[in-house]
This record gives sequence, structure tokens and C-alpha cells, in this order.
Amino acid sequence: NDPLRVDLGVGSPMKKKKWEGDESSLKDPRFRDYGVAPSTKADYAFLLHSLYHLRPDGVMAIVLPHGVLFRGNEEEKIRTKLLERGQIDAIIGLPAGIFTNTGIPTIIMVLNKTKKQDNVLFIDASKGFKKEKSSNVLRARDLKKILDAYEKRTKIEGFAHLATLAEIKENGYNLNIPRYVNSNEAVQEESV
Repeated sequence: NDPLRVDLGVGSPMKKKKWEGDESSLKDPRFRDYGVAPSTKADYAFLLHSLYHLRPDGVMAIVLPHGVLFRGNEEEKIRTKLLERGQIDAIIGLPAGIFTNTGIPTIIMVLNKTKKQDNVLFIDASKGFKKEKSSNVLRARDLKKILDAYEKRTKIEGFAHLATLAEIKENGYNLNIPRYVNSNEAVQEESV
């Protein structure tokens, strides 16, 4: 049986989900080339499952907690392999409280099955939002700013940075957004 292959994947895995991964999971073609995510955190298990089902020219976007950017051990090994294979295209930091089921800040990681660039775009979109009752909402102008930065793939002071793989290696494969984008210098818009 050939697995289902898709051109585009979008995902938001369940938060704090555990899974039954162990060393025997390395026989599974989804994990064999990357490693096995820890059983206490299924984020990379979901990511690798989705990546496996992409066609060679496929693209995916997945919502994850910030921890996937810097946690060590097995997650660091998986992240490093994804970077060395050029599969991580962009990291987009979102405002806290944007999802109704969690108040924690999240990111969107954009991946390509076969990478076209030898860099990663970092976007800190955590400051542009409108407060509505108990949640934060991205306005049309916030979404446009993110999309424009993604399409242009250029540095925007306090908002976006295009990091080379050499720069990422210098940071120990840590993808924590503040290492690449200093949003404290950004001019903050009023939430209107």
C-alpha cells in the first residue's frame, strides 16, 4: 500500500499530547531518517507524520508551541536534521491568546518536503493584534504584514530576519525567534 501523498498540509496538533514512540519507532518510515520524538511531547511526532505524507514538492504549515524551537535532546536532533535537509522554510511567531483553547504563544512552522532556499525566514508577528474580549485577534493588516514579509523574504527591522544555515549553526540549531528578530526595537502599533 502506498501512503496518501498531498501537495499541501495544514495542522494544529493537540497540545500536550503524549504518544507511544520508542526506539522501535525508528523502523517506521515516518521517523527513520529523523529520530523519535519523546513520548512526553508529541509535537515532532505529529510534524514528522505530516511531513512524510507530503509529495516531493509539497508544503505544510503546522501550529506548534514555542518549545519546539529550542528544546534539547531528541527534539534537538530532529530539528537539526530538518534544518540540515533544508526542510524548515519559515518560523512565524504568533501573539499569545490567539487560540481559544490555549493562552500560550504559538508559532507556525512552514516546511517544504524539498527545500528551495538555504535559509530560514523568522517573523515575529507577536505584537500585531487586536484584543477582543478574552482573546487576541489578527487583523487584516496584521495578516497582510505577515504575508508580505513571507513573500519578500527580506529583513524588516524588528519584524523579520532571513537567517542562513551558518547563522543557525552558530546558534546551536536553536530557532528561538528573539535570537534572530529583536522585536523590542519594533515600533508597536496601537490595537485599534
